[in-house]
Amino acid sequence: MNKPAGVIVISILYFLGAAFLALAGILFIVGGGTMAAMMSQQGQGGSGLATMMGVLGAGMGIFFLVFGAIDAFVGVGLLKLKNWARIIAIVLSAIGACFQLFGLLGSLTHFNIGSFVITLIFLGIHATIIWYLMKPEVKAAFQAGQVRAASA
Repeated sequence: MNKPAGVIVISILYFLGAAFLALAGILFIVGGGTMAAMMSQQGQGGSGLATMMGVLGAGMGIFFLVFGAIDAFVGVGLLKLKNWARIIAIVLSAIGACFQLFGLLGSLTHFNIGSFVITLIFLGIHATIIWYLMKPEVKAAFQAGQVRAASA
């Protein structure tokens, strides 16, 4: 059985997400270190605040790099039609949809049309991923991949 086209698209989205998260992680690590160095050179807030900025930048950078690695791992699993990757993608999309619902409530509370539209777009993407990966024919493609691997 061939890979469904939607699975390829979803895995590309995961690879794009991994690239953006890796970039954000690197920027946080470099930016936190740069801010710490600038603060300590100018004597603003003492060395404690500069150290805190460096640690915060490194911590956030590592956080983003770890989630970027998870996204890349799921993207590879989806391309290889691994059922665990399909389940993780569904769970991650459900978590993302929940966060987008909170964002939707926030954009309604302090109405901003741009934020509202972007939140709706991302909510739609998460919902579409969940719907698509739960379709019987897509689920069957992942199970056929498991059968092929077991028989080889």
